[in-house]
Amino acid sequence: MRTQPSRSLRKLAVTGLWIGVLVGCRSRAAERAFLATRVPVARLDSVLHAADSVSLPLADARTLFGVTAESGFAAAMPHDTMTVGEILAWGRAERARKQQADAAASAEAQARRAERKQQLDSLLAVSLVNKSFLAKDPDVERYEDYISLTFAYHNKGTRAVRAFQGDVTFLDTFGDTIYSAHLKVEAALGPGQTRREGGRVVRYNPFRTAHQRLRDTPLSALKVLWETTDVVFGDGTRLSLDSDQPAAR
Repeated sequence: MRTQPSRSLRKLAVTGLWIGVLVGCRSRAAERAFLATRVPVARLDSVLHAADSVSLPLADARTLFGVTAESGFAAAMPHDTMTVGEILAWGRAERARKQQADAAASAEAQARRAERKQQLDSLLAVSLVNKSFLAKDPDVERYEDYISLTFAYHNKGTRAVRAFQGDVTFLDTFGDTIYSAHLKVEAALGPGQTRREGGRVVRYNPFRTAHQRLRDTPLSALKVLWETTDVVFGDGTRLSLDSDQPAAR
């Protein structure tokens, strides 16, 4: 059996509801009055700090304080005096403009980088032609185990190359990465020329799975991926993947 709430409890609930409505109305009225206040834009910072008692939506408050945080914001305003609401609308529009400009700049930078990568990929080919394991041998003053790698470098482009660097990755039959490393090569390569370079070694760590797999995987089962990141041409000019300059034509 339900018991009906007492008349006094119902009266208390209704009173509380009306108090909430009145407080909300007063809050919104104060907010509207604040937004309609016309102020000199150069004094906006002091106006905002003087209005701590006004409750604004969090996004609006962040926008207003973000406007004042910008260096020289007053000079960027369209008028010397504006209402707080007009400043808020300007701040929203300015933030949207900056986000759009940042997105466009990012897309342009990515396009330039993709163009440079395409150019760099067309310049050089790197292949692994020999791999061996060199066990430590004190008699020849080799006190640690090494994996020895011999690479071949081929200039696919039409310009002489003085030096280059990039990233080499070794994959297994299934395309999973076994080992990767960064190579710096100082070797003059004319257009169409191929050169071998031995003596690249990896100090073998038996506790590293990558080293174990690199040692144990047959050369015929290794797939080599090469990404050129930087080239110095014979005439001294340079093309780099991370350069801020547009790709050379």
